[in-house]
Amino acid sequence: MVKVDGRTTRGQENKKQIVQALIELIREGHVSPTAEMVSARASVGLRTVFRHFKDMETLYREISSEVDAIVAPVLATPVVGDTAHEKLMHAIDRRTDMFEKLAPIQAASLVHLHESAFLRDQQARTVALQRYLLRAFLPAPIVKDKPLFEALDLILSFESWLRLRRDQQLSVKQAKKVLRRSVEQLLK
Repeated sequence: MVKVDGRTTRGQENKKQIVQALIELIREGHVSPTAEMVSARASVGLRTVFRHFKDMETLYREISSEVDAIVAPVLATPVVGDTAHEKLMHAIDRRTDMFEKLAPIQAASLVHLHESAFLRDQQARTVALQRYLLRAFLPAPIVKDKPLFEALDLILSFESWLRLRRDQQLSVKQAKKVLRRSVEQLLK
């Protein structure tokens, strides 16, 4: 019989609580929660936070699994539609639904890009993935038209979604309508 060390189990549980506390604070709108806020929310001491995570960037790395859990189902679901237009509208819905779920985490990441090589790398991978997915279902003539493709990529970016939702204070439905209309106008 294997003897379980209570300290190890408690340490693993504390680590999970710390990560969950950070995610909760970010989802509540704290784009830059402090270690003190995280420790208070997790009901652990500040020293415990830094025993598990050498700094806040290390802690931010842990939330990437939360992002993966949101993105994976989207990637696993194919874009549907009989026409290029239907596929594009479906892709807009999928992308904006994902953006809405990721918005608090992504907004917090954008705040810390300047101080984190890891977050900059994550952002670059995210943008590359979004561009790849856009190329995957758009007709070849649109992809080959570089200014048009770049305009579509810009309109369908997280930053556009964030501006529509946060800065322009549009509802999800209204923001989707703006994106659809913008894309349709570009494709005329």
